[in-house]
This record gives sequence, C-alpha cells and structure tokens, in this order.
Amino acid sequence: MTRVIGVLTLVFVLWSSGQAAAQDPATPMDPVVVTATKTDTPVGQTGSSVSVLTHEQIAQRQAADVLQMLREQPGFSLIQSGTRGSTTSIFTRGGNSDMNLVLIDGMKVNQGGGGFDFGNITTAGVGRVEIVRGPQSALYGADAMTSVIQFFTPRGEGPLSIWGFAGGGNQETNEERTGVSWGNRQAGVFFEFGHVGTAGTLDVNNGYWNRTAALRLDLSPTSDLDFTLTSRYIASRVGIPTEGTGDRFETLDPHQSLEDQRFVGTLGARYRQTSWLEHRAKFGTNLTGSVFADPRDDVPTDAFSPPEGTKTSSTESRIFADYNVAISPPKLWEITPVIVLGGSYEREHFTQRLHPVGEPNRTNVSRDTKSAYGQVQLGWMSNPPPPWFTFIPQSVFLTAGARYDNGDGFGEKVTPRVSLAAVAPVTRTRVQGAWGTGIKEPSFFVQFGGFGVPGNRDIKSEKSESWEVGIVQPFFGGVFEAGATYFENRWEDLIAFVSFKEGSRNIQAARSQGVEVVLVLRPVKGWTASGTYTFLHTEVTDDGGIGGQNEFPTGEPLLAVASLFVKGNSIDRDFSSPGSPRVTLLGYQKLDLSFGVVLFRNVIGLREITWKTRFQNLLNEKYEEVFGFSSPRITALTGFEVRY
Repeated sequence: MTRVIGVLTLVFVLWSSGQAAAQDPATPMDPVVVTATKTDTPVGQTGSSVSVLTHEQIAQRQAADVLQMLREQPGFSLIQSGTRGSTTSIFTRGGNSDMNLVLIDGMKVNQGGGGFDFGNITTAGVGRVEIVRGPQSALYGADAMTSVIQFFTPRGEGPLSIWGFAGGGNQETNEERTGVSWGNRQAGVFFEFGHVGTAGTLDVNNGYWNRTAALRLDLSPTSDLDFTLTSRYIASRVGIPTEGTGDRFETLDPHQSLEDQRFVGTLGARYRQTSWLEHRAKFGTNLTGSVFADPRDDVPTDAFSPPEGTKTSSTESRIFADYNVAISPPKLWEITPVIVLGGSYEREHFTQRLHPVGEPNRTNVSRDTKSAYGQVQLGWMSNPPPPWFTFIPQSVFLTAGARYDNGDGFGEKVTPRVSLAAVAPVTRTRVQGAWGTGIKEPSFFVQFGGFGVPGNRDIKSEKSESWEVGIVQPFFGGVFEAGATYFENRWEDLIAFVSFKEGSRNIQAARSQGVEVVLVLRPVKGWTASGTYTFLHTEVTDDGGIGGQNEFPTGEPLLAVASLFVKGNSIDRDFSSPGSPRVTLLGYQKLDLSFGVVLFRNVIGLREITWKTRFQNLLNEKYEEVFGFSSPRITALTGFEVRY
C-alpha cells in the first residue's frame, strides 16, 4: 500500500491593545527543553525536530482538550473516531499510533505495547507540552519510535492566586475549572480541577464527561537540593452508540459505554553535589482502569465487536524508577561537554476479565524491563565569530547516545542515536540532522493472548531506523522564521495478526518519507501567526502475505486566536463491507476561533474577571476522520473566568 497525505495548519494569535502588547513577554525563539536530552537544552542545540507549547499558548487557545493543540503540530496526523471523548490516536511521520511515547511529568503513561488514547486528556493542570519527533529510544527505550510527547504540570509561583471558570454552549456542553497557585524560591504549590460535560452530536448515547485533578508540590531546602511531587487523576465516561463501522451504517446502541480512570504520580529529587556533578532520581506510577459495557438491548453487534451482554474490565499498572547523573566537565578547546549516565527499572502488570454470555475469561500477567543509558553532548562556539564568507559555522552542537534494554516483552536491545546542529554567523542559519533507531514492545494481548487467541511468547520488538535533515532561517531579527525538515523512516518486524489459531507474528515491513514546513511571523509583541505543512508518503514494503493490516496515515484586555486546519484526501477502510475494502476520505478544512475580554481588573478584591468564548468548526464542515464515524459540527462555548 502506498499513501500520500498533505496537511496544512494556520494559527493566528492577536492582542489588539497597546497595553496588552506592552505586557506580553516576548516569545522565546529558542526555548529550553528537557525532553530531547534529559538536560536543560535550547531547542536550537538539540539537532532534533522539537515543538514547544507554553502555558501562555495553551491559555490563548482556550483548548479544553489537548488534541485541539496537538492537531496543529507538524508531522502529526490526528484521528478521532467520532465526537468528543471518542478514541483519538496520533500517527507521527507515517508510523502507527502505538509508536509515540507519552509522558506526564516524566512518567510513561502508554498502555503496554505503546497504545494511547488522547480522547480523554484535557488541558486541566497542563502548563507545558514538549514534542520531539523521530526515534528517541536511545533515551527512553521501548515505544519511542516516532515521537515523544511530554505534558508538564506547572510549578506554583508568585503570590497566592485563585481562579475559577464556568461556561456553557450548544450540545448541552458545560465546562468548569478552578485552581490555586503559590510559590517562591523555597517552595511551590499548584492545584487545578477541571470538569467537562456534553451530550454530543448524535441523538442517542453520545454523551461524555471528564473530571481531571492535577497537583504539584515543590520543596527546595537549599539551592542545590530540590524535591518535586506530582499527581494527576482522570475519570471519564463516554457513550459508544456505534460498533466498528460507524454511526452512518448502524443502528445506534443506547447503552454501550466506556468508563476510564487513571492515576499518575511521580516523586523526583535533584542534588547538585559539585559545580560539575548533579544527581537526579525519579519514582513514578501509572494506574489505569477501564470498564467496557454493552448490556443486552437487542441492538446487533458486528463481527469486530464483543457479543451483546459483554462487560470487559481491564486494569494496567506500571511502576518506574530512574536514576542518572549529569556530569559537566570543564570547557576544553572551546568545547563544552555534558555527560548523562543512568539506569532505570520498569514493571508492568495487566489484568483483564471478560464477562461474555458464557464463563468469564481472565488474563493476569506481568513483565519487567531493566535499562542502562548514556549520552554525550558537545557544544563548540567560535570566539570571536568567523567571517561569514569562510563558511565556518559560529557554533556546532553534537549529541550522541545509546541505551541497553533487557525486557521480558522483547529481550535484549541496543538503540543508538546521533544528532548534529550547526549555526552560521551573521545570517543565524541553523542546519540540523539526526539518525537513530527505535523499538516498540508487543502488547500484552499479542504476547500472552486472550479471548481464545493464542499468545506468542517468542514475539520480537518492532524496529525502526530513521534519519532527518533540516534547516531553520530567521529573518529581520526573528520577526519571521522559516524551517523545513526532510525525513525517512524504515520499519521492520512489524507485528500483524495472522489468524485466530496462530495469533500474531513479526512479518511485515514499511517505510515513509516526507517534509515538514514551519513558518512563524512575529511582527510586533503580542501578534503571532504560524503555519505548518506536512507532506507524507508511506508504503508497506512487505505485507507478510496477509494484506495491509498496518495502516499508516499519514490574561489580556483582548485576546483572539484563530486556527485553520486543512487536510487533503486520505485512505481508510470500510468495515461495513465484506473484505473491508479501502476507501478515500475526502479532504476538509476546519476553522476554530477563540477570544477573551478582560471586563474588570482589581475590583471588589478580585484581580481579574474575563469573558471567554470559543468556536470550533466555525464553518460547520461535514467530514470524517474515520470512515463511517461522523465528526463534530459547529460547537460554541462561552463563560467567565474569575481570578483572585
């Protein structure tokens, strides 16, 4: 199978008053990130394709769900199977949706095997998002094959601040959020709670609600010693009126539903022993539970769904421990080195109980992974800068690392990675490139089986090799910035389901290549326009003789944000027809708009009262991201936020 996809996203952010522009802190052109290297490193020195969403950008978009922001990122193809709360997957650079590593405050939250549903992740308690594209298994191990997406809970800072928001809109939508923040150099407290509820687009069983609470506590007894505790609890329920073929082809089920609960907790410590040696430790846990229920109601199910009267209860837990040291030797020949050496331990446990018409079917399995990793960063800067006509770069940054994993799910693996960035004098042109390998562990179902399907204890990890090269050019002192990245990926030993008697095996291979383009315009403080375009070509090079199962898709006085998303034609499957033939989904454009107006400042003891309004799919576009599943039409929400 060959597949070509083009995706264009435009985002506009505008403060219309001079007062707002004066208050707006300049958006950093080279923000510092930690996900790319596990050290505080400016994006331009990583040699990787990195995107950052700051707290200010998240607030500007008024996005209640993270998928609204992730959809805009280069290299991402986001697919939602229906309306709000339904299963949402991200395909990065042509890879499968289970090839993205997702972290919350450094804790891995993927299911065993890499799957992750973004549909019930809200922005409550999210202060920052960092995205690193390309294989990152050299630092993070299994499942970091095509990207790492990390969500951060913000640190409490500044004087005591309390806020609350309440709003409502069409489709019986209501959103509420409240929180508190305080902090200084020695300590910090942050807490936020958010609730979302909606009746959905369809007339039958399309409701969704979500409750999310996030907490962060910081303690710094000395300038060399820090402790950080984070926790996040998510509970959600979504009605599922459809089976595998979508609402356009089925009788809607009035009772089928999915309930999810998730708890993520981390405890981190940092101790700087000397000016060149820092110790860092992190312990974490991720606990998830879900209940899928389909009571008997005489609504027929399809061949891909459990029978009527089914109730499936699943729980999955992960405990994690990581220790590493960051070594910063003295500069030598204008070269600044940073060395990271570390090790980690992870234990996963999975239980599932199926209550069909007959006897209950139980699964109860565990697996461990032990890892060691190392990384070297070298930075060289010419002093004084060389003349531009010599073609000698002003600065060069090299990062090289590798990781050894020994896991019950895939055996022993070594994954290396190298990246390089060079910056030219005068023009500030940045050329960067990277090469690396990645692995993905099999799911518990593939390895251990279930529901009458045998597992494969000899299954291997999926493997990838990737390289990329890019260029970033600022103009007019950073007023305008243009960047482009070309990438190629190759996947081997892809896991495919063979039959109910044989289970799954490593028998497929694929490749992809494409270009990501990012344009940013900052003419004045407070005004930003950005656009991204992704061209992607994917091909299954070996289907294993069983067909293509692996489908690779491609606070101010006035604030306004407009986002235009344009997607070309794409390929999907029609599961309502015999043989599930491929079908073409027509391209579409989706326009979102949000604005906020500060009504009062410093009145009756309140710091701010803001009116906020958000429109999604303003053009009321009718489209499908998954064949047969209707996507939301125009939605609107308005409300008020109060800050003390």
